[in-house]
Amino acid sequence: MNRLDRFFDKFEEYVCFITLSVMSVAILLQIINRSFLGRPFPYGEELARYMMVWATMIGTSAGVKIGSHVGVDALLLIMPKKLRLAVTFFTSLVALAFFAFAGWLAIELTAAIKDTGQISSALEAPMWLAYLAFPVGFALCLFRQLQLVLAKIRQWRGERAETGGAA
Repeated sequence: MNRLDRFFDKFEEYVCFITLSVMSVAILLQIINRSFLGRPFPYGEELARYMMVWATMIGTSAGVKIGSHVGVDALLLIMPKKLRLAVTFFTSLVALAFFAFAGWLAIELTAAIKDTGQISSALEAPMWLAYLAFPVGFALCLFRQLQLVLAKIRQWRGERAETGGAA
């Protein structure tokens, strides 16, 4: 699992770096062309928009890995430890199901867009390439959430072993 984990870590880092860099350059060219040359860079806005979508979806999976997404834990903090573990495990399973369902819908949507042959207005690129960010992002989120669920199971088993099965 470590090798696969490192591969996805690097993939997320590189894709986010590349997409944010391309987005920044596209916006900079747009500003320079409009301000100093008096004419727009025709591809800048569209390219920046698609790079933002990719960066957001890949960045979301990186956030899932480190647990940095917003959550309200006020109720969890007052729960007994066993109940808290059960609730967090249940919410992890719900998130796993959500990523699987959303990923499936994203695959269907991307396939439907590809079947239409739709192209973007400025770049004239196939639109399914922009939509592909969603199934890729949700697949990565699913993988990262599965890692969290497995880690919680290992943690729970470890605590049960330490207390002689009383956890």
